[in-house]
Formats: sequence, C-alpha cells, structure tokens
Amino acid sequence: MFFKYINGKKFYCNEKGELTKKDGADVEVAADDSAAVDIESGVDEATKMLSEAMQKAIKAGDAVAVAQLEKATDAVTKFFDAVEAKAASRTSKVEIVAEKASFDAEQVLKDAASLTKTKGYAAFTFKNAAELDYLAKGTDRTDLTGTVIEPDKDAEISRPALRTTFIENIANVVPTDSDSVKYTEVLGTTGAPATTAEVATIPQVDRTFGVVSVPLQKIAGISKHSNELLKYGPELVAVLKDMLAIDLNLVVDGQLLSGNGTAPNLQGVLGVAEVLDATAIGAQVVANANLFDVLRIAMTKIATAGKGKYMANYIVLNPTDAEELDLTKNANGDYIMPSFVAAGGQTIKGARVIENTGITAGTFLIGDFRYLNIRPNGGVEVDFSNSDSDDFQKGIVAIRMQRYLAAYVKNNDSAAFMTGTIATVKAALAA
Repeated sequence: MFFKYINGKKFYCNEKGELTKKDGADVEVAADDSAAVDIESGVDEATKMLSEAMQKAIKAGDAVAVAQLEKATDAVTKFFDAVEAKAASRTSKVEIVAEKASFDAEQVLKDAASLTKTKGYAAFTFKNAAELDYLAKGTDRTDLTGTVIEPDKDAEISRPALRTTFIENIANVVPTDSDSVKYTEVLGTTGAPATTAEVATIPQVDRTFGVVSVPLQKIAGISKHSNELLKYGPELVAVLKDMLAIDLNLVVDGQLLSGNGTAPNLQGVLGVAEVLDATAIGAQVVANANLFDVLRIAMTKIATAGKGKYMANYIVLNPTDAEELDLTKNANGDYIMPSFVAAGGQTIKGARVIENTGITAGTFLIGDFRYLNIRPNGGVEVDFSNSDSDDFQKGIVAIRMQRYLAAYVKNNDSAAFMTGTIATVKAALAA
C-alpha cells in the first residue's frame, strides 16, 4: 500500500496518488502499519529504475526492449504533464506527488525491471529543463549528461610500437606432424666420372652420407586475467589474446633470424650464413665503396660459391642503413641510382630489400631464402586454465599460447646466405 502526507498526517492512497476512502472519509495509516510506502518514494524509485534501464538499453539493441522502454517513458511523460499543469500552485514536493497524474507506478516498475533483463535501444526527449532536473533529482543524480549521452569510444587498444615479423613470409615453410625433422646430406665424394677408352677401367665414384636430425622447439607464453575480466570484458580478452600471439610470433621471428641453435633455441639464419670480411674480399678494391657496392659484391660471392645453384632473392637491412640507399650522392650532389638497381631503389640485382629493426644496425643479411627451412607443427596453440598455483582460489584464469617448430639451413647450403658488418666491408674494399 502507498500513503501520502497531508498536514503532517499519513493517509492511504493508490499508486496514482488518489486517497483511499471509507465511508466517505480519508483513511489514516494505522500506527502499527510498517509495510505502507510513501508515494513520493515510490515515484522516485520508479524514475530511478527507469533511468537505469534507459542506460542499459542505450548500450545495446533489441526491438522488444525498444517497445517496452517507449511504454515506460510514455507513463513518465503523462506524470510530468500532470505535474506541470499544477506547477503554478504547488508549494512543496508533497503537492506534486498528491496530484492525480495517471501515473501507474506499479506498471512502470514492471516495465523498467523487464528492460534490465533485455537488450534494447531507445530515443527519448525531455520537453523542458525542469523535467530533466526532476528526473535527475529522482535518481539521486545531479548530472545525467555523462550517463544518458555516452561518449564515443575508440575500440582500438594502444600499446608500445613493435616491429613487424617477416622471416616466415620469405622462407621455405613446410608443416610437419612430427617432433623432429631429419634430412640426409652428402658428407664427401671421392673419384669422378671421366672419359674412358674402350675396355679401360671405369673410374669409381664413392660418396659418404650423414643423417641430421633437427628437433622441434617450443616457444610459449602465459597471460593471466581475472574471471571478472573474462565475464564482463570479452572484447578486451580477445585483444589480449591477439597481443600475446603477436608477442609469441615476435620471439619466433627473432629466433629464426639470430637464434644460436642450442636447445631450446632455434637455429637462426645469421648463425649459419657465410661472413663477408677482408679475407673473403681478398685483393678486390672498389673506389669510394658504398652500401650498393657491399651488397652487390655479397651477391656475387653467393652466386660463385653456389656455382649458380643459389640466387639471392632478399636483402635484410636495418632502416638506419637502408636510408643510405636513398641518400647516396656523387661529388656534384646528384643522387646515385646504379644500373643494377630497379626504379625505387628497393630491388637490387633482383633481390628485394626488406627494412626491419630485427637486424642490428650496421649489419646486412643477404641470401637465397628458399634454403632456409622452417617446419612448424600446427599453428599457435591456445589453452585456458585456472589450475596454476592458487589461481582457482583467487578467480584467475591463465591464457597459454605456444608454438612448436624447427628451423635449419642444410650444411651444404650455408653458402646461400651471407652476412657482414657494412663498415668493415667498405674498409676492406678501399684497402
């Protein structure tokens, strides 16, 4: 039951504020009736629930919820209309509530409660500032702007800059289902075919073989988050999973480039590449040697060592070194574009230049990347668990990601790659 105050006394009324009559007289609330509710508090509670329902509905979308919200809003509007009609004569908040306003508080409560369980979207308009002010006070708020009018949200989560991965995009990648990869190579050859006279002894050719086994290595990482984050922030969890996958692949890329090959490390291509230094250059001299010269000579060394088997297809440079390719000038200040460099400067003698901070500044890597073998077993594996330590007790879930793969350059193909220090090679060419 509802009641309202009149001259300091409590009288029963219905949800519309109409006084209850008995034998033609108003019925005063019994002293021992603790269940009766002040009609003013009921109206305030209804508007408060409606406001909260509006906030939830605005954040989602559902046609059913829209209809429910419109119905509830219409009831509140009728109440406002009745209050506004008597605004000139009212002297207190009690008088506002006492007016007959066709306001069904019970129905509004039901509609608002229903909205909180569904998803919807609604647009509504207050007729004047007084109505907005009343609703604000009715919901114990002084400013609804930040709640009703939501700020636009940029969905992208920013993180510190990371380099891009590239090695798996240019190497010979073939999946495997095993935990290791084996290959056979020729260790040595004696004898050789030769022209042979009739009935003469035919030369014997003998070869020794060796089997090389390369075990797959595991690269993994764990990210822990609260149950609440998984429950209330699924979008954020998806972003965090992507971030962990990116971090994982960055480690893989670094290992494929410069891993030392000692378990659990992968064998990186820099660790097996031939080194272009003063000994490899020998007596060769180039006047005013620049980075174009260094790279072109390295390509020649690869071609001659491979007897035509290898053809360099990629050059990896740190961006601070690649800059020299664009800024090299002659004595007159004219930019230089050698005849063996394609227009744009990013292809040298058929090899494409890759700029990446993964390689140390001052160092170059050039080679025929068809001979860098990568053997992944599956892709990025994702597991969820709360069994680590006391995670279950604390409500923490761990996201684990891992990859299994092997990488190798066959011993007989190490000449397909060449690396070196740019400054050292320039100095050797000038000697």
